[in-house]
Amino acid sequence: MSKRAHQQDPLASEAESSHTKRARSDKEQQHASDCTDENCTGCAVGEVEISFVRKDAEGQSVEGSEPTAQELLAMAIDEAAHSDATEDDQGHHKQVVRRLFDMTIEKFQKDEPDNRVGYATCLVELGKALQVEESISEGLEILRGELKTKRKEETSEENVDDILLKSAGAAITLAASKRKSQEAYFAEREKELQNENGEITDEVAFEELLQKQEQVSKDEIKLYKEAIEYTTDAFAILKFEDESNVKKAQTVLHELRAYGQLLSNPAHKEHSETVLHTVIDLIKKFPAYKENDELLTIWAACILHTEKFLEEDDVKGKKAVFQKAEELLEQSNTLHKKKHGKENAWVWEMFAMLRINQSNMAEDEDEALDLYDEAIHAFKKAHEMRPDDQRLGNMVNMLEGLQAQAAADDEEEEEEEED
Repeated sequence: MSKRAHQQDPLASEAESSHTKRARSDKEQQHASDCTDENCTGCAVGEVEISFVRKDAEGQSVEGSEPTAQELLAMAIDEAAHSDATEDDQGHHKQVVRRLFDMTIEKFQKDEPDNRVGYATCLVELGKALQVEESISEGLEILRGELKTKRKEETSEENVDDILLKSAGAAITLAASKRKSQEAYFAEREKELQNENGEITDEVAFEELLQKQEQVSKDEIKLYKEAIEYTTDAFAILKFEDESNVKKAQTVLHELRAYGQLLSNPAHKEHSETVLHTVIDLIKKFPAYKENDELLTIWAACILHTEKFLEEDDVKGKKAVFQKAEELLEQSNTLHKKKHGKENAWVWEMFAMLRINQSNMAEDEDEALDLYDEAIHAFKKAHEMRPDDQRLGNMVNMLEGLQAQAAADDEEEEEEEED
């Protein structure tokens, strides 16, 4: 069986905890005049109407109570992050998310016009959830202005950490948006250069495309460096004894880590390592980072990605990375189980990626096969914990398919040798 396997970087699912309020929407099943799909459940959805119910300690509804702008924002973020909508219902789900964000913006403008930071945060989260780059950019610009004003007004930077972290999050979110847009363009352009058999039809144009893929735009570089600067400044004044501050800081580190992992081309080595090494350095600034499963998992994700940029013959360096990653993942899983009573699906996903990387390096074919089997087992464990994660299910199916094909090829080779 071949020791090489397609690799896919795991992405974390992060979200704020939901409030006592929940959004509820009503959708009429409407159809466009030219719709001929008998199974369609509503292709011309009208304006989404949402109502809210607040309950007291006894579970009774409280009349005449509207959510605040901050509560609406929390619900919008939660709805965007925890979609259980089927593929056919994704359009309606986006309508609900969009409506929640619109209501939040209206609420900020009406009830909290001076809360520019809250308003900007809403614009950034809207852009992130619905992939609207202009919204992220507008939010970041407002945060930059607020940060500049705050720094002029304050005699110390004691109250600036929150704006710094929000600005960092906005900057790295915008950088990630630009990176994903560029990758989508490259994928589409490469498809255009292929014939029906997947063969490249224009080698010159394809070579030019490969050269462009190696580039990171000046705007993108400026944004990730801006995010690093804001985060570093925030950590210099952050009060780690405040649990809310710790959570905000961890969220920004997650976002920086996720962006660093998007930079996967060998030519991106310097940029990716700049981001990911910064994340690791900042993790070590947390007084209790060794007891924080989330931080240890982020650390493991960072070093597993940087391993990709090591030379193929740097066996010693790669093995050192694998050993450190394994230690971090085992410690993280133990802490997570102790804290939550169960293991961490993301940790098992990274265990799977670790085993695939180790399998690719194994000199012995039997060892490679064993490691590959362990990778499939780890992906299955992760999928059992997150059964609705279609990406994990696809990874299991793909790896098992490759395994079955390799076994069939080996069997065919043996039969040919016997003949």
